[in-house]
Amino acid sequence: MIIYEACVGNYNEAVNAKNKGADRIELCDNLLEGGTTPSYGTIKRVIDKLSIPVMVIIRPRGGNFEYSKEEIEIMKEDIRICKKLGASGVVIGALIGNSIDIETTKQLINEAKPMSITFHMAFDEINDKYRAIEVLINLGVCRILTKGGNKDALSGKEDIKKFIEYADDRIVIMPGKGINVDNRKFVLDFTGAKEIHGTKIV
Repeated sequence: MIIYEACVGNYNEAVNAKNKGADRIELCDNLLEGGTTPSYGTIKRVIDKLSIPVMVIIRPRGGNFEYSKEEIEIMKEDIRICKKLGASGVVIGALIGNSIDIETTKQLINEAKPMSITFHMAFDEINDKYRAIEVLINLGVCRILTKGGNKDALSGKEDIKKFIEYADDRIVIMPGKGINVDNRKFVLDFTGAKEIHGTKIV
C-alpha cells in the first residue's frame, strides 16, 4: 500500500489534507524555512482531532543542521512533549559538516523510541549517502526523506531509485520536494517508492 504523507504548516492544513485523503501528516511550522517545530497547542489539537498518524518535525530553528548543546536539549524536550501528546513519530536530522552527527542523532532517537522516526532532508547535504543509509539503519531510523540530493525529487529521481534499491526494504526511502497530485504516480512508478511526501501530495 502506498502512503501519502502530507507536509502541513498548521492545524487547518492538517485537517484539509486528511479530508483529501492523506494517510499521514508531517506537522511543521515555518514551512518557508523548511519547517520548524510547531507549538504545543498545534501539536495537541492535530493529534486529538485527526484519526491518521501525525509525525512532528523536531527542528528548533531554520538554517543549518548543526546544533549547540542548548538546541539539542530543546529538541529532546520537544520530543518528550510529542511522545506525551501521542504523536506517531518525530522527524529529526543533525549534521556535522556534511556527515551525520551520530551522537546527537543517537540522543534524539533514544528520547523518541518507541515512536516512528524519520530522518529529514538534512540527508541531502550528506556527502556519502550510501554510508549514511547504513548508519541510519543501524541507529534504528524508520525512514529517510530525500530529494535525491537535487533541487527536487523529480530532478533526483534516478538517485532516489538507487537509494531505494540499495536500502532493499531495510529502511524506507521517501521521496519529497516538488511532488504533487499530478506527478506523484510518475515518481512512485519510476523510483519504486512505497511512501511519498509533499505539501500538495493530496
